[in-house]
Amino acid sequence: MFTSFEEGLTGYYIGIYIMVFLFGIAIGSFLNVCIYRLPVGESLTKKNSHCMTCGTPIKWYDLIPVFSWLFLRGKCRACGSKISGRYILVESLTGILFVLTFLRFDVITDGLLYPALLCLFISGLIVIGFEDYDTQQMTVGVLMYLAVIAALTRILTTVFPANVRGCGITATDGLIGMFAVSVPFLVFGFVLTPLIYSFIISDDCKSARKIRKRLKNMPETDKEHSKLQKELDKRLESIEETGPVYGFGMGDVILMAAGGLMFGWKAAVVAAFAAIIIGAVYALALKIKASRSDSESVKAFAFGPFLTAGLVFASFCGTELMDMYIDFLTVPQIPPM
Repeated sequence: MFTSFEEGLTGYYIGIYIMVFLFGIAIGSFLNVCIYRLPVGESLTKKNSHCMTCGTPIKWYDLIPVFSWLFLRGKCRACGSKISGRYILVESLTGILFVLTFLRFDVITDGLLYPALLCLFISGLIVIGFEDYDTQQMTVGVLMYLAVIAALTRILTTVFPANVRGCGITATDGLIGMFAVSVPFLVFGFVLTPLIYSFIISDDCKSARKIRKRLKNMPETDKEHSKLQKELDKRLESIEETGPVYGFGMGDVILMAAGGLMFGWKAAVVAAFAAIIIGAVYALALKIKASRSDSESVKAFAFGPFLTAGLVFASFCGTELMDMYIDFLTVPQIPPM
C-alpha cells in the first residue's frame, strides 16, 4: 500500500517538474524578447518575431522554445544564417531555474504561492542580467517590476502567512535587507569611488591640482603662466570628457534594494559577496586574456550580471549560509561547573 502511494507521489512530482520546465522555457522565450527589445525601445507585443539577418517573419512552429532551435540546428529556415545560441541559453536557463525553485520549495509543504512569486522575480533577474551584460544599462521598468514583486511578496507573507509558506523572511528582515547592501553600494559607488579616483587614480586630476597650485603662486606676468594655463585647460577638458567615475550604477543600488526586500538582509549580504567573488574572478580572467593577446585590458564591465547571479544563488540558500557563518563565529557558552 505504502509502495503504491510513494510511486504515485513520485509520479506526481515528476509531472509537476515537467510542467514547470515547459512553462519555464516558454517564459524564457518571452524573456529573450524583453532582453533584445527593451534596451532599444521596441514594443514587446506589436512587432512579430523575425530573423535578425533577413527580416523574414518567423512561423509559429519555429518559435517552440528550445526544440525549434535544436530542430533547425541554430539556423534560420529562410536564409540559413546562424541564430544566436543566446536564445536557447535563456530559455533553458529559465526552465532549469524554475524547476530548481520547485525542488527547493515543495508545493505540498510550502505551498504554490511563494515558488510562483520567486519564479516571477527570477525572470526579472534574468532580463536584467543579460540586458546589463549587453548594454551596461538596466531598464527602469524591469527594476520597478522587481521592486513590485518583492513588495507584493512581503505584503502577502505578512498578511497571509499561512498561504505563503516556505519563505521564512519576515517584514523586518525584508526592510533591513532593502538597505543592508543598497546603502553601502550607494555610498561606495557615488561618494567613495569618485573621491578615490579623483585623488589617487586619475593622472589628469592629480596633474590639474599640481598646476593650479603652481599657478596660484605664480604671477600672470611670468612666462610660464600662459603655458601652464594651456596645460591646465587641456587636463580639465580631458577630465570633462571622461566624466564622473562611479563604482556602482543606480541600477545596481535599486537591484540590491529589491533583492534585499525579497530575500532578507542575510541573503542580500551573501548575494553581494558572491557577486564580488564572481566579478573578481571574471576581471582576473579578462586581465590574463588581455596580457596574453597584448591587447588593451578592459577598464570597466557590467556588474549587474554578477549581482543577479548572486541573488539567484542566495534565493536558494543565502539565509542558511549566513546562519551557518553566524553560528561559526558565535563563541560557545561554557557551562557552569
